[in-house]
Amino acid sequence: MEKYDIIVVGASTTGAWFARQMAQRGHSVLVIEKNERENVSREYDIFHMPKKEMERSGLEIPKEGDVDFGFTFDGAPMLSPYGNYPKKNIPATIVGLHKHDYIMRMSDYAIEAGAKFIYGASFVDFVKDEWGRVAGAKYKTAEGEFEAEAKLVADCSGIPAVARTKMPDDSTVENYKLTPEDIFYVVIYYVVYESEDVDPMALHSSFLNYKAVWSAPSGNPRGAILGIGGNYSYAYAEEIFKQWQKNVPWPRYTVEKVEKGMTPYRRSVYSFVDNGFIAMGDAGCMTKPTCGEGCTSSLVQGEIAVDVIDSLLKEGKPLSRDNMWCINKRYMEAQGIAFDSMRPLLKGVVQTSFDEAEYMFKKDLIFSTKILGGGGEDLQLGAGDIAKIVGGIAAAVVKGKIKASTVKKIINGLLQSTEVTNLYKQYPETAEGYWKWKEKADALWEKIGPMSDICDLEVLKRLGIK
Repeated sequence: MEKYDIIVVGASTTGAWFARQMAQRGHSVLVIEKNERENVSREYDIFHMPKKEMERSGLEIPKEGDVDFGFTFDGAPMLSPYGNYPKKNIPATIVGLHKHDYIMRMSDYAIEAGAKFIYGASFVDFVKDEWGRVAGAKYKTAEGEFEAEAKLVADCSGIPAVARTKMPDDSTVENYKLTPEDIFYVVIYYVVYESEDVDPMALHSSFLNYKAVWSAPSGNPRGAILGIGGNYSYAYAEEIFKQWQKNVPWPRYTVEKVEKGMTPYRRSVYSFVDNGFIAMGDAGCMTKPTCGEGCTSSLVQGEIAVDVIDSLLKEGKPLSRDNMWCINKRYMEAQGIAFDSMRPLLKGVVQTSFDEAEYMFKKDLIFSTKILGGGGEDLQLGAGDIAKIVGGIAAAVVKGKIKASTVKKIINGLLQSTEVTNLYKQYPETAEGYWKWKEKADALWEKIGPMSDICDLEVLKRLGIK
């Protein structure tokens, strides 16, 4: 049986990046990927990553003329339901990339660093040691079934989380499977504007009140990507896109092609690590709460994991749950608190009617530059911020701009956001305190519920979903 330091399951963004990082540090790495090389990451042609985040994570930025380079542009503002009152993002350069080609670039760097890739290899199960702990992986190819030993198995398989979902029920890593309620079904329309007078770059924007609608560059100087994400199904997402089309004035266009894909949209797993195991990327549900993007946001955890795991291996220490627990704690402090505390707040505020949201955009209440501009990455709402929001909303109720029932939902979202923040700040220093903390977290998230709770019930009924 072959032996490695690390087995990576999945060779898309997170898997290829992690494999390269660990191989460059001198560790033996095996990557198993269910798709053949030519089919990896083919769900989308174009995807976008912030240049600053790419640089932070050591991702090369292609130059014009490279097969994987698309374009660069400045980040887009968030607009009201009727396309007004833009809330500008933190200034940032966004890089448009051809996804498959860029993932191949990442994989080739990992291979050059010494990682071994096996394509067309599906994860079957774990190899266990005599104490029942993860000690490697079983995988299947066209040639048969194989086993390999490893000090660590990293699940980078995305939404299926094929390894994480096989963890035992008593693991500190949750083994839940994502349901249609936990997933954003993304439909991307590549469009070309009919009038040559239209400047596509001037139209780049996003619309939170439809859960996720956005316009972004496509690489065509006369075109763009119009995207929509929604829970339950692609059909539901497309129905919400129709609502946007009715409400927001937009230049006429022709659709050239349509792409579809999925991204997790729920809170991240409470713990990424157990003995000999770590969940990373979409397998751990680390996505930005305002848009569901996970490519670079997942690398925040990745950078922490590389630092900790590399040190443990070089010190000859086991990759045990206790030794890797600090990855959980450090991730919570670096990003987890900000991301997951924003989810109940967003759930509360997007329950406003379009007219109510329009008013709040205008008055910078909730739909403000401070809350929306950072995409949830640096959200810090103090008592003064909350008092200002509550006061502004109360005044809006008096003026008849917002219903009292809507206020209740918003305030509830604010309070639950604060509850998540306070609880996550108490995340246990060691695995010993995990189970008591998890009981509290489970109760809180049961009360909060998923974002899918606020989907349009009439649309769901019409589509036969509910």
